[in-house]
Amino acid sequence: RARLHREAEELGGESLHRRLAELDPLAAARIHPNNVRRVVRALEVYHLTGVPMTRWEGAQKEPALCDTLKIGLTRERADLYSRIDDRVDRQIERGLVSEVRRILDMGYGPGLKSLQALGYKEVIACLQGEMDEAEMIRVLKRNTRRYAKRQWTWFRREKDVHWIDLSTNDETQAEGVAIELIKQKGWL
Repeated sequence: RARLHREAEELGGESLHRRLAELDPLAAARIHPNNVRRVVRALEVYHLTGVPMTRWEGAQKEPALCDTLKIGLTRERADLYSRIDDRVDRQIERGLVSEVRRILDMGYGPGLKSLQALGYKEVIACLQGEMDEAEMIRVLKRNTRRYAKRQWTWFRREKDVHWIDLSTNDETQAEGVAIELIKQKGWL
């Protein structure tokens, strides 16, 4: 990855994109040449596996590379949102703010991509005086609920997912359903 990023800096992203077009034309067709991060990722997948990324994704009409089992966990939205709120409260109680403060004190800048992750960016905004702690908690809960909604929207498009509703199954029942699905595949 580092080598590919250096190459992009030295020769330009278009150079990497041309190489991707030779190795995985379908990926190159849908990834913009200026999106160096995604071009690098597609090349990285090819170099590590010898298989184009689009084949892994099933974009080509070839047999699957491996047998899969997709199990999704879901629950009623009100229950999920309540659990998200409780989780954020626990994160704050367990020292999320002091963790972020320590990271910043170590010299890592708030613009670092990893510090733009959910939770970190809201705490950084609070530490920089852009909002008080109560507002930070409110915004973090809201952003986490929005993230969960985006995940649900994304996974709803997936085919062949065996959904287990945790609103009607406790964890033990859900585990039993998952184990039964795995046994049906002959994996257990």
